[in-house]
Amino acid sequence: MQSRAELPGKVLVIDDEPAVRDLLQRVLVNAGHEVAMAENAEAALLRLARERFDVVVVDNNLPKMTGLELMAVVRDHHPELRAIMITAYNTPAVEARARAMGVVAYVAKPFGIVTIVGAVDDAIREARRGR
Repeated sequence: MQSRAELPGKVLVIDDEPAVRDLLQRVLVNAGHEVAMAENAEAALLRLARERFDVVVVDNNLPKMTGLELMAVVRDHHPELRAIMITAYNTPAVEARARAMGVVAYVAKPFGIVTIVGAVDDAIREARRGR
């Protein structure tokens, strides 16, 4: 794997921690992606209503609505959207629920640059094959 995107795409990062959002934005922009950010589920849903994304990277621990709850809403309106879940609280039960919702990658924090860029690449590749 590498830290440069094979298939640049449009990514929405959803995380309530500014440091994590900033890190993901820097890493993904440096890899060649266009990146938008949302600090919570409500902001993410507004962005998704206005813009088209290849993939979302969503933290499971969001205020008011978890990443899993957000993905349930997203699936109703954007069933084709590829999603990567990131979490600092990695549990097999949450991973199983995320994968059952169609999350294509489940990444535990802390993660490496190559890991997250590779997961986004794989999600974009899958999305473009599905179109």
